[in-house]
Amino acid sequence: MNNNEFQTSRDESSRKGSPLPDVTVSPVILDAPVAGKAGAHAKEASPGNRRAQASLAIGVLVFCCVLWGWSFPTMQYASRAFDAHTIGHANPATPETLSSRALLNGIRFLIAGVLYSLLTLKSQRKFARSETVGGIAVGLLFGTGMLLQVLGLAWARPSVSGFLTSMAVVFAPLAQAWILRRKVGGVVWVAVVLALAGVTLLAWPDPAAGHGGLTAVPPLPLLGETLTVLGAIVFTAQILAVDHYGQAADPRRLTSVMLLTCAGMSLAVAAVLSSGRLLQPEILAKLALDRTVWWSLGSLILFSSVLAIPLMNTYQPRVSPATASVVYCSEPLFALLFSVLLGAEHLTVPTLAGGAAVLAAVLVVAASSRKT
Repeated sequence: MNNNEFQTSRDESSRKGSPLPDVTVSPVILDAPVAGKAGAHAKEASPGNRRAQASLAIGVLVFCCVLWGWSFPTMQYASRAFDAHTIGHANPATPETLSSRALLNGIRFLIAGVLYSLLTLKSQRKFARSETVGGIAVGLLFGTGMLLQVLGLAWARPSVSGFLTSMAVVFAPLAQAWILRRKVGGVVWVAVVLALAGVTLLAWPDPAAGHGGLTAVPPLPLLGETLTVLGAIVFTAQILAVDHYGQAADPRRLTSVMLLTCAGMSLAVAAVLSSGRLLQPEILAKLALDRTVWWSLGSLILFSSVLAIPLMNTYQPRVSPATASVVYCSEPLFALLFSVLLGAEHLTVPTLAGGAAVLAAVLVVAASSRKT
């Protein structure tokens, strides 16, 4: 999640009866009869089936990271279009820019939440506590993490922000061991070290790129870095919340509540920071007529939200929080690859080495899941 805009991203559940779920995407996301009790089914499954479920979950989470990686450059196009119609500039150190980012995410998750709820309408009833409370908790943590990240980016370089955000790969295993009292295997710790080294190299500043005036002098020393670390802690809490509530919740209902909660929080931030100005009909009408807004926001809604987030909420509970945090480190790798393909960045020796280390970390946890 190392982007200088609001982001996003994570997973859940399982199926009735069959210990190895159907691998097709549409039944998981839409209206197949999903039981949602991943933890209970995992305990009843044989060791071989548990290994198969974990391997499938890791593969699906990597696919989610591909979709979220695409959102990095796409979000930049969307943010520039929103800034042009709302505030007329993109100075990250101003409340106006934060309000523009909040409006972008509010509209994105509102449309995604409504669309996803309509697509899964038959399942959107008889909400259990794990689905309402869990969805609100995950949505608030997700929105808060993005808010802290975008605030930190006002005073921290994007490369530094990317590295510090990825510290969740360290926080999650520690939280799993100390808070959840669940053992973190030695192989997973090896993967954590590989992933941390990889994201360090991926976030290594490019001497040819410069700062581009994107950061301002902080009013307090290391303010941007502090806010970003707090954001990483909140994202870690989000991973733990998905793991906790996803064991019993139906992922379709939890996802709907999560998306709409994040939308409500983002729109509230936009309204407060702009004193309601950004929610005026004339500004919203300008955004609705912009072609760049249509394709970029549409891509963020369909691929990075309606498709990726339900998959995250379905499959993350099938692996440990520590394993999930390692897999999520592949997100900045795919973000870099898409940026290179679009001509926004270029590959360097450090980024190539970092990408190789992250891939190695994912392969290590995937191989470990097949053995345990």
